[in-house]
Formats: sequence, structure tokens, C-alpha cells
Amino acid sequence: MLANALTERARNPGAGAEPVRQNRRTPLIEAALAPGRFAPWVRDRLARALALVIGTESLLAFKDVLQLPDDEADAVRRWMIRALVEAARKA
Repeated sequence: MLANALTERARNPGAGAEPVRQNRRTPLIEAALAPGRFAPWVRDRLARALALVIGTESLLAFKDVLQLPDDEADAVRRWMIRALVEAARKA
């Protein structure tokens, strides 16, 4: 699906405003972030950063590029999430 979406965008740049893929992760991330814990701009930035960490893109990098076993990929993902949350707390 990812390859098809990227190929279609390359063939038809600017065609249609609708995203090729559904955005299921943002509502889940926003629900997980405690309201009022972060300034709105920090919460938005954290949600966007977390979307990269938990999305298909990071899975592809872990498996195809880095060739990590599942347990190591999970450990790195958890470390990244903690680092992002800690940075958001300091913002």
C-alpha cells in the first residue's frame, strides 16, 4: 500500500487534496496524551513526532534498513518515545 501510494503521488503530484492513506494514528496518539499536561503547541509537536515513531515508516526502517530483530526494534522504539516525551516536558 505504501509503495502504491508513493508511486501514485509521483505520477500525479498535486492531484486531489485527499490523503492516499487514512490517518488512524493521530487520534490514538492524541487520546493517549493527557489534556493540559503540555502547552498546545508542544502537544501538537509531540503527537507529530510520535506518529513517525509508531508508524509504518519506522517499522520499515527497523526491519529493512537496520535489520533489527523485533525485540531490539521494540526497545529502540520505547527509548525514542521516552526521549520525545522527556523533551516535550522540558519545552
